[in-house]
Amino acid sequence: MSGFKKCIINGVKEGLISESQAHKLRDNLEELQSYYQINKGLGKTEAEKLAAKKTLELAKIEFAEQLRFTLIQTQKIQEIETLFKTYRNSNGEVDIPNAYRSLMAQDNLNPTPNLERAIDIERGKAHALMADLLDQMKYKMGGRQSKLQKTNLTLMVREMMGENTGNVNAKQLSEAWKATAEHLRKRFNKFGGKVLSRKDWGLPQIHDSLVVRSASKEDWTDFILPKLDIDKMVDERSGLPFTDKSIRQALSEVYDNIATEGMATFKPGTAAYGKKLHNRRLDHRFLAFKNADSWMEYQTRFGSPDPFKTMMEHINGMSRDISMLKILGADPDATHTWAMGMIKKQTKIDAASEAQGKFKRKRLNKYKNEEDRTNGILKNTENLYAYHKGNLHKPIDGFMGRSFAALRQLLTAAQLGGASVMAITDFHWSRITSKFNGLPAYKANQNSLKLLKEGMTDKALSRTAIRSGLIAEHWSTVAGVQARYLNEVDAPFWAKRVSDFVLRGSGLSHITQSGRWAFGMTVMGTLADESGKVFGKLDVKLQAALKKYGINEADWDVIRSTKLYDAAIDEPSIKTGQVTLLRPDDIMARADLDDATREYLTTRLLTFITNETNFAVPTSSAKGKIFASGNTQPGTLPGELMNSVLMYKNFPITLGMTHLSRGFQQVGLVGKAKYLVPMIVGGTIMGSLAYEIKQVAAGKKPTPPSEMGIKYWLNAMIYGGGLGIFGDFLLSDQNRYGGSLSKTVAGPVVSFLGDAINLTVGNAKQLATGEETNAGKELAAFLQRYTPGGSLWYGRLVFERLIIDTLERLINPDFNSDNRRNIKQLKKRTGQEYWWSPGEIKPN
Repeated sequence: MSGFKKCIINGVKEGLISESQAHKLRDNLEELQSYYQINKGLGKTEAEKLAAKKTLELAKIEFAEQLRFTLIQTQKIQEIETLFKTYRNSNGEVDIPNAYRSLMAQDNLNPTPNLERAIDIERGKAHALMADLLDQMKYKMGGRQSKLQKTNLTLMVREMMGENTGNVNAKQLSEAWKATAEHLRKRFNKFGGKVLSRKDWGLPQIHDSLVVRSASKEDWTDFILPKLDIDKMVDERSGLPFTDKSIRQALSEVYDNIATEGMATFKPGTAAYGKKLHNRRLDHRFLAFKNADSWMEYQTRFGSPDPFKTMMEHINGMSRDISMLKILGADPDATHTWAMGMIKKQTKIDAASEAQGKFKRKRLNKYKNEEDRTNGILKNTENLYAYHKGNLHKPIDGFMGRSFAALRQLLTAAQLGGASVMAITDFHWSRITSKFNGLPAYKANQNSLKLLKEGMTDKALSRTAIRSGLIAEHWSTVAGVQARYLNEVDAPFWAKRVSDFVLRGSGLSHITQSGRWAFGMTVMGTLADESGKVFGKLDVKLQAALKKYGINEADWDVIRSTKLYDAAIDEPSIKTGQVTLLRPDDIMARADLDDATREYLTTRLLTFITNETNFAVPTSSAKGKIFASGNTQPGTLPGELMNSVLMYKNFPITLGMTHLSRGFQQVGLVGKAKYLVPMIVGGTIMGSLAYEIKQVAAGKKPTPPSEMGIKYWLNAMIYGGGLGIFGDFLLSDQNRYGGSLSKTVAGPVVSFLGDAINLTVGNAKQLATGEETNAGKELAAFLQRYTPGGSLWYGRLVFERLIIDTLERLINPDFNSDNRRNIKQLKKRTGQEYWWSPGEIKPN
């Protein structure tokens, strides 16, 4: 027995190392000794010495890494303990359940960065490094890619994989991607991850687990093995090159992890499964393909053949993982388990004091006691954590989940063609948010209009926004804007392309992206304009906003001394001094500041910008989604029913979580009124404008002033809050599509299924029993409601009058009498008349 093996045995006996650690050391020692004897031809004694030395070096490296991991984790626990002591709810009480929940999602009472905003920040940082790449490779309407884009993507992949294509542009784009990927790797490692640098690394892999598991392990291994460059791959356990035997063993483990989505390493009784998060990203660096063709062949069969999608998903996944490490420490699952346990412990203590009359909350809301209240918050927090990890997005029944997701996409394409009209209310929310934060009240709206205009010409301002760290949602995804109206969107790509075509065609995607970019640039522009002032000379509201996000007078002095960014440096079409910004990322680039200061100020400033952007242009929020859907998952009957109920209602939920919540948190009745009254009045006016525009687009004349009574203005207020379809019931017992209130509440999916059953089974039953059917009228109405693109605001009326009416005239014998009745009912209900009546070939 060698001396080192004896040391391992003694280490276990003395309690210095565990049995599992000893087992690992022995395995490494034996594998290394065998390698030196067989591959290097060394004698047994010399091989034992070298193997012992190498094993000890690997153990020291692992120990140092474990020590770093422990220190990061300990520091994060201490930070959360401090938050537990300092957090105060709206009543000024210590409230550790809400304190911990504030780390999961935006909380108006806690300026500390949270998971929801951190993910946005990290994505924005990555997008900033590849603005030109995004500009060239962004998806076109309907998720299309031009022939030139596809060619350039292929050339870029070849450059990434070390091939010299001779194409200067492809090389530059490849370098931009490599810089972005390396930035993400360093950020991941900074907060506790462990991903080694590889100069020859080009692109990650997307593995479709359903496709992988449909192949046997042997077939998958035989397919991928010839495409791998084994010389570039290293056995993580021993640090040695792979042998024919060891590479197949390693690939066997890779297959199991992909096919089971990590469950192959699950240990019963543990809180999590798979590798620890700080190690998990090693998987993306393990497989090294020989060349671009090998990578693309594998992706085509077992992953995604679209390199741009692969890059964007890598950014999204890394941004989430970096944020989890940053907010919850090097082992987020362990931190979460610890925090939930600490809260439960304190709750039992408080509950006992409450029973003795020594503890009492000022307000328990709907709960009877402190324990019930805390359990409700903890359940919500647990759901938020699962949401951020992605667990709630995975369908239980894959076929059912994908089918209903595709249906929701198609319904969106059929019904949201006029949603861009409702988006004009964004100008109101942006003005309210600007005024609250001491920013020029109309500047963001002016910038938004500029960005809207340039959408048809040069993209200089758009690229400037991305370079400033603002997320390029519209440029990096397909149908991403639906998050404004749907609870969650994850569907087959073909279905997303259909809805993307309509939403871009309607202008909704561009309006939303322009508004968000414009507000972010307004904040940075205002900070640049005010950088010559000391903190006390800033607008009082801007001072309050900065303080709220943890930026004090000393911090402002550091921030304002940062060199301002002139967009003319990167954009020839912008004049010098025309667009000057104080960008948070320029603070991060300063060499005169220590790392902690740079990270703190950059993060706080970006949290301010991203959080307030969600007020200025409400889209979606983690709290809003979880508040409504809880822990329901797609691919289940409750999950799909909930997704139907919540379709198109995410926007008003977000308004409640942002503006309404902020209004009620203001001090005193006067403070609440100063915020809420202008908000409601302005929203009502904008809702009225949106309503009238939609009326004209539907062929109706504007509502006469004499008919603008209390019901009209209540309807306008509901429109302004994003629930326009419910306003219909103030004026009628049906919505604009002829549906009842119960069907409207149940949501578009339930309504569609109900209409489809009535059209088919219902009419067949009526026909069989000899009853009179309305099949012709119902078919025309069905096509009108559910034809993708049929609701586009600028084409809807032509579609209805020239196509739907012509069809209905042929199949509905009561077509003319039905139209006359509808015209009279409209006049009676609202006092309106048609400027292009149903059944008419041309306007009246």
